[in-house]
Amino acid sequence: MQTDIIIIGAGVIGLSTAYHLALQNSKQRIIILEKEKFHGAGSTAQCTGGIRYQFTNPINIQLTQISYPYFLRFVADMHYPIYFRRRGYLFVTTSQERWHELHEIHNQLDAFKVPSQLFNREEIHTVYPFISTSDLLGGSYCALDAYADPYGVMEGYYRQCRKLGVQVLCNAEVTDINVKNNHVTSVLYKPTNRPISPTTEPNEINATVVINTAGPHLHLLARMAGLELPVAPYRRQVYVCSPMPIIPAQVPLLVDLDTGFYLHVEKNGVLLLGGTDRDIAPGLETVVDRGRLTDFIATAIKRVPALEDAQITRIYTGIRSLTPDGLGILGETKIKSLYCVGGFGGNGFMHAPAIGLITACLVLGKQPPLDPTPFSPNRFTDATLAEKALF
Repeated sequence: MQTDIIIIGAGVIGLSTAYHLALQNSKQRIIILEKEKFHGAGSTAQCTGGIRYQFTNPINIQLTQISYPYFLRFVADMHYPIYFRRRGYLFVTTSQERWHELHEIHNQLDAFKVPSQLFNREEIHTVYPFISTSDLLGGSYCALDAYADPYGVMEGYYRQCRKLGVQVLCNAEVTDINVKNNHVTSVLYKPTNRPISPTTEPNEINATVVINTAGPHLHLLARMAGLELPVAPYRRQVYVCSPMPIIPAQVPLLVDLDTGFYLHVEKNGVLLLGGTDRDIAPGLETVVDRGRLTDFIATAIKRVPALEDAQITRIYTGIRSLTPDGLGILGETKIKSLYCVGGFGGNGFMHAPAIGLITACLVLGKQPPLDPTPFSPNRFTDATLAEKALF
């Protein structure tokens, strides 16, 4: 089989990339290979849907600026609901160093003309009395920070991709990426929905461009082509709790930067809690570690005492990929026409519109809306400006 572009991974970044490529050039043939039964069944399915401006690195703020209008227009353009709503993010800290970082964020946003506020502990207590503030130095709030439904965004992209002629093959696990004379030539894959015998030959698709958007498996797919990328997948547990009247449905997404603890309220009042597992070892296993529950509860109650009465209805695990500097990977690798896109540390969903657009511009030889050099997969021998507002 012959095609023009192969995209590996049908998550929100892969679908956004395919959408922007097909939108800009309807004549090219695009195939997406996805090893799961359905599109968006990997990291996108476990995403909590946050969209924020509050970053220390200006390039991440720029990614939000590019992506934000796409979310605002999504229903009109993509004809699928995403329940977009501005909720704000509230970052709080007890650390002098992180309090300085929150000032840094405020100054960065001011330079980009994005409104934000710094709160002292008394102001936080007055507006959000359910938060324990006695040990806080203060907090940072941006009212434009928002939420959108990850499934809706992914499904909207998928449906538009299909309308634009993109072929999506699920149950198709990539087994090798062929390279000749330092140029990608083809991809081998096997079907995962039927038995494979030792004599079965893998399917091969020839292509002039291959884009690796394999999420937590990004580094493994890169390795098939002989590349080593310093990006690793990390498990994150999410605790789902029943609504609590003391915590209003319209509160911002609360983040304790010291512990990583966050509290996110869904549109139906259901609470999503997590973020205290930043120290977990890399891995792709999505099993729930109930051994972490006791420490998590203690951390959660310390910041929001009312959570002592919370009813945990289920626990699930998602995977995010992190690079050494906290910035994602986006660009052509040392292998000609092999692009790697991922490792955005849990921010891939909120920046997917910008990531897909920038990747499409690079592939098609067009000027992207920002200089993607800081995201280059070849950058790790050089010093970079790390992102510090991670949780």
